[in-house]
Amino acid sequence: MDDRTTRPLTRRHALRHTAALGVGAAVAWLAATPVAAQAKLAKDAVKYVDKGDVPGKDCDDCRHYLAPAKADGPASCRLVEGAISPHGHCAAFTPRA
Repeated sequence: MDDRTTRPLTRRHALRHTAALGVGAAVAWLAATPVAAQAKLAKDAVKYVDKGDVPGKDCDDCRHYLAPAKADGPASCRLVEGAISPHGHCAAFTPRA
């Protein structure tokens, strides 16, 4: 026989798992939605700043960063509206794979 005791499922435990499943489903849905179909977010909505203060989390380290087409052109983002700084930062930062 197994001597391990099992803890009863608590409401708090169930709510945490339900919330985690909801967040996971939202992330999966957003990842599967084509970028062209998504409206870009305003800089204020994602708390964008031109100069990030978190090492290793600059815009040019993010998977949504789009390098400028010309060497002297502005950089852009798949999610954030307008020109961005390669050394900026926002709440939508996602590290490159």
